[in-house]
Amino acid sequence: MYLHRVLLLLIPAVYLLFPLVIDWWQDLQGPWFRHFAAWTAIVVIAFIIEQRRKHA
Repeated sequence: MYLHRVLLLLIPAVYLLFPLVIDWWQDLQGPWFRHFAAWTAIVVIAFIIEQRRKHA
C-alpha cells in the first residue's frame, strides 16, 4: 500500500497544530489572520513537495 508523501506531512501537522489553532481561535486579542499562518505554511510546504515529486 502506497501512502502519499503529502499525507505523511499533513497528518502529523494536523495533530500537532490543531490544539494551537483552537487556543488561537479562543484568544480574541490577536490579529484575525494569525491562525491561518500555520496552515498556509503547511499548504506551501506540501505544494513544494508535490512539485518536486512531479519534476523528479
